[in-house]
Amino acid sequence: MSKGVILKYYGLIPARMESSRLPGKPLLDFWGIPMIIHVAKRAQLSKTLDDVIVCTDSYKIVNVCLDYEIPCCLTSDKCINGTERIAEASEIIGITQKDFIIDIQGDEPLINPDAIDNVANFLSSNDFDIVVPYIKSFGQEDLNRVKIVSSDNRILFMSRKNIPYPFTRDTDFKKHLSIIGFRVSALKKFHESGPTKLEEIESIELLRALEIGLKIGTFEEFGDSTSVDNQRDYEKALRLMKKDKIFEEYKT
Repeated sequence: MSKGVILKYYGLIPARMESSRLPGKPLLDFWGIPMIIHVAKRAQLSKTLDDVIVCTDSYKIVNVCLDYEIPCCLTSDKCINGTERIAEASEIIGITQKDFIIDIQGDEPLINPDAIDNVANFLSSNDFDIVVPYIKSFGQEDLNRVKIVSSDNRILFMSRKNIPYPFTRDTDFKKHLSIIGFRVSALKKFHESGPTKLEEIESIELLRALEIGLKIGTFEEFGDSTSVDNQRDYEKALRLMKKDKIFEEYKT
């Protein structure tokens, strides 16, 4: 980075109302606050992010964000996934090539601000195009949780199945966390390429990045992911939120 160049870190939160498993989930009530607002307020507690912006095609979500004074960007309804939505938003906002984008999924109401900072720091201190952290995963297979295979902190493949298959010895699995760091050039290349075969087969958008030759880095994060994909996830997250210390920092 040349002397005098000031970069910014943008936290972009893609959100849509038409979830197939839990319609309208960005506005689900969590102890008096909509889920998307929890995500945004927790992201604002990051020490690294300069701006936090919700990116959506829903006027309902926009209006709720305005009520809570959360910046938002209205995107088109043509985006087929969250990565395309933040790519479109980055162009509307005017994010420059020298900046970094942290994609924070809108269905993670218990996201830890420290994990956001860790992704931002790892992205800026390495030469990867994209960064996705993981946590170790054990037990029964869950097709809603994406697993990764990596070597020397570089992701080789992703799948909804538990991979790599423990054919010769037992292993733990690496569960993809829903915080993704992007260089702007990589996000632009992803957006311009269009959907790819493996992406469509597994319904994992970052497989597109691997297929078009982008380098995705990873590192181990700690804690857990509490993404809300169905009613059971919602009820679990409600219980956890009630006892959450970070919630205490912004609930009033």
